[in-house]
Amino acid sequence: MINNNLDIKILDIHWIKDIDDPTDLCAHGHVFVKIGNEVVADKDSLDVTLSSTALYLMRTLKDNYKKDDYASQLLPCCGHFFMADEENDFVAICGCPSGIDWTIIHTDDNKIKHISDNGQEAIVDKEAYKKIVLDFADQVENFYKTSLPKTIPTDDFDKKGYLKFWKEWRQLREEWE
Repeated sequence: MINNNLDIKILDIHWIKDIDDPTDLCAHGHVFVKIGNEVVADKDSLDVTLSSTALYLMRTLKDNYKKDDYASQLLPCCGHFFMADEENDFVAICGCPSGIDWTIIHTDDNKIKHISDNGQEAIVDKEAYKKIVLDFADQVENFYKTSLPKTIPTDDFDKKGYLKFWKEWRQLREEWE
């Protein structure tokens, strides 16, 4: 039996100070997440880094996720800096300990189970989940496209991290087209 009681969507999207600043590299906003009968995040929850969330959700299209798998939560409050991991070809995004998390498990029957911290569950077909995630990611990417061009950091560490973020984004997005 499939429980389609999963909802993940962007409620609003903005730059951190509500100013389209070319040096602000992270899209922020509020997200609605419902797993089973539990609303995990809504307009009254913390403002999260949507760009990081979108990347993390795209990763979960092929991989399970449990707390501490990434350097932050699925819905991270912030992403202070990007760290390029050249050896493993991904970016670690480090922020503060505030955020919202849940567990994502791929089952043997092409389903994806989401489990909230309180034990609520939602099981969805992989294709339905893929649509949710890619719609989310496309909204974030379109926000970047309709904003002022971003200023790529000049510091080598920050530059490598930011460029690795978008390289991984494109690889994950193209994988599911």
